[in-house]
Amino acid sequence: MTISATNSTDLATAFEQEARRLLEEHRVPGVTLGLLTPDGDYFVNLGVTSLENPLPVTSDTFFQIGSTTKTITSLTCSVLEAQGKLRLDDTVRTYLPDFRLKDESVAAEVTVRDLLTHQGGWQGDLFEDTGEGNDAVARVVGFMAGVEQMVPLRGHWSYNNAGFYVAGRVIEVVTDQTYDAAVTDLVLRPLGMEHTLFSANQIMTYRFAAGHNKIGDDMVVQRPWMIMRSAAPAGSTCSSTVQDMARYAHYMMSGRVATLPGPGDQGSPDAELTTVSPLETLDRRALWERTIPIGLSLSGSAGTSGEMGQSWFVDRPSGTLIISHGGTTYGQQSDFWVAPDRGVSFIAMTNASNGHALHRKLSEWVKREVLGLSAPALDEHTITPEEMWALAGDYTVFGTPMSVGVRAEDDGLRLTLPNLTGEGPETVALRLIGPDRAVIAGGDAEGFGVEFLRGADGQVEFLRLGGRLYPRARQAVEAEPQLPTKAL
Repeated sequence: MTISATNSTDLATAFEQEARRLLEEHRVPGVTLGLLTPDGDYFVNLGVTSLENPLPVTSDTFFQIGSTTKTITSLTCSVLEAQGKLRLDDTVRTYLPDFRLKDESVAAEVTVRDLLTHQGGWQGDLFEDTGEGNDAVARVVGFMAGVEQMVPLRGHWSYNNAGFYVAGRVIEVVTDQTYDAAVTDLVLRPLGMEHTLFSANQIMTYRFAAGHNKIGDDMVVQRPWMIMRSAAPAGSTCSSTVQDMARYAHYMMSGRVATLPGPGDQGSPDAELTTVSPLETLDRRALWERTIPIGLSLSGSAGTSGEMGQSWFVDRPSGTLIISHGGTTYGQQSDFWVAPDRGVSFIAMTNASNGHALHRKLSEWVKREVLGLSAPALDEHTITPEEMWALAGDYTVFGTPMSVGVRAEDDGLRLTLPNLTGEGPETVALRLIGPDRAVIAGGDAEGFGVEFLRGADGQVEFLRLGGRLYPRARQAVEAEPQLPTKAL
C-alpha cells in the first residue's frame, strides 16, 4: 500500500522527511519542491538561496529551469499552429527562407517538428553569446551556417539545443515579436505564470537562487549568474518559481487555463473576463502521443528505453504514462515530470551542480510511494575481453578539444568524463546491461545510460551519453589493444 492511500498528511510529512535526508546527503544548498496529487498539492522549501548570502528558500524563490523551457517553446509552436500561423510539418525555410547549414540538403528538408524532437543531426551544443539585443536569437541562427552535421537528418537521435534556437527564431518571425515576448503572451500569461521571467534585470528584483558548483568536497557559488539571451529558446535564461511550475503542471494534466481580461478590461476588477486562449482547446495529448525511440531513457528508471514526444521525454513504466523534461544551467539543476492520466506531478529545483542526484532519488521515491511504481532490476551482461576492447577508446565532445574516455580494465569498463568546473576529469565505473548498453555505477551520475552505436561495418561509431552523441576518435579504433586479464 502506498503512503498516499493511507493519509495525505502522512504523505506530506514523509515527502518532506525524504527531501531533508537527501538534501543533507548531497549537501545541496537549497531546493524548492512540488508534489501535486489528486488529493492536493504539497510544497517543500529547504535550505538557502546562497551559501555566501543566505536567505531561506521559499515558494516564491526564482530558480533557473534550464531546458524545461524547451517544452514551453514547443507549446508556443502548438499555439501558433492552432491559430493557423504555423504548421509543424512545414520546412524551416517556409518561415526562414535564408536558413543555412553546412549540409544544404538538411537545411532544405528539416521541419519545425524535427527541431522540436531533436532530429536535426547537427552539432547540438552550440553556445554563442550574441549579446542582449532583440536580435540575439536571429544572430545565433546565423552562426549555424558553419555547424557540422554529425549524422543524417533523422539519423541517430541526439539531444540538440541549437535546433531550439531555430524554433525560437521561427516563433519570432511568425509573431513579429521577440521570443520571450511571444512566449509570455501566448503561454505564460494565459497560464497565470506571472513569476516566470527571462531577463536578469527583472529576476534580480525578486528573491532568487545563486547557483553552486561542487568542487571537491565544497560548494562554490557560480559566477557569473550565467544567462545567454541567444540560447533562450533552449533554456538559458528562463527562471521560475515552484508555484508557477505547478500552474504549468496543472495545465498539462487538466487543461486548466487562467481567466484573462478581455479587450479594454485591464485595470477594471469588475470587468467581465472574456478572452479565450487557444490553450483551452489545444489537444495537449498531441504533445506526447506521437513519439520516436531515443535509446536509453534520460528521465525514466536506469537502463529502461525511452521515447521523445514533442519536446517531452516519454516513459511508460508498468503502463503508466510519464512525460518529463528537466534542466541544467551553470550551478543549477531542475526536474519536472507529469503523469497526466494519474493526476500526479513532481517538481524539483536546486541551486547545485549535483542537484540531479537528489532529484533522481526523490523522484523514484515519489513514483514508488505515490504511483506504486518500482524501478526494474537490471541484469548484468558479461562480455569477453575482445568485446570490451571493441568499446574502449576516446569519444570526442563535438566542437571542443575535450573527450570522453572509455577504458577496459581488469574489473570492467571505466568512463572518464571531462569536468567543466576546472577540476580534473571524473572516472566512474560502467555496469554493462547489454551488448552495447551500460549504466554508470556510483557517484552523482549513477544510473545515467551509456550506449555504443555501431556503423554498417559493425564498428562502434558513437557513444551516446546524456542523449548526446560523441564520435569515436579515429586513433582509438586503430590502436592495438592490450587485453585485460579477465572479462566482466
